[in-house]
Amino acid sequence: MTIAELASGLERVRLVAIIRLHDHSGVVKIAETLISAGVEYLEVTIERATGLDALQRVAHACATTATVGAGTVVRPEDVARAADSGARFIVTPNVNPDVIAAAHDQGLMILPGAFTPSEVAVAAQCGAHFVKLFPASTGGLGHLTALRGPFPHVKFVPTGGVTSDNAPEWLDAGAAAVAMGSNLVPGNGSLDGMYERTRRAVVASAR
Repeated sequence: MTIAELASGLERVRLVAIIRLHDHSGVVKIAETLISAGVEYLEVTIERATGLDALQRVAHACATTATVGAGTVVRPEDVARAADSGARFIVTPNVNPDVIAAAHDQGLMILPGAFTPSEVAVAAQCGAHFVKLFPASTGGLGHLTALRGPFPHVKFVPTGGVTSDNAPEWLDAGAAAVAMGSNLVPGNGSLDGMYERTRRAVVASAR
């Protein structure tokens, strides 16, 4: 699948589910639960020592059912490792031109995290396919609206504080997609209610 196809797919489903865990032992079951509820784009964060292994296991198990990416990527060298582990896209918490360049070199879709106009401008200039508006809850809907004024062609993906209840508001405000983490997948990996929460998120994002 090309980057253009990956980007088009994300704009169609408008939801990324983030898997950020303290213990990755149950990560494949969690991914399968999210996919069974309708999620098509999964982000596995790799800030912990077991993160890349978890990413690889999810990418292998779900290769035909979801698009899997690596999240919390902060070093250029981790981009190649994520690609080798099966990631199709890279998500960062900040704007690092070297990480963005590494993603391009690996042929991966890149979503750098940005909050200020200057950060958004740098991300766009470096060729970001989407800009992860992070933390979204800090600025709220008004912040997205304000940024879209000078950056009408940037595709924003609000992350941080986005829920099934407010996802439609973010999308109505012009977000290309939204990303949800702990409100779908708790850090302890409990599956209790995960399917039901995720179904609500999928439906809310599809409006």
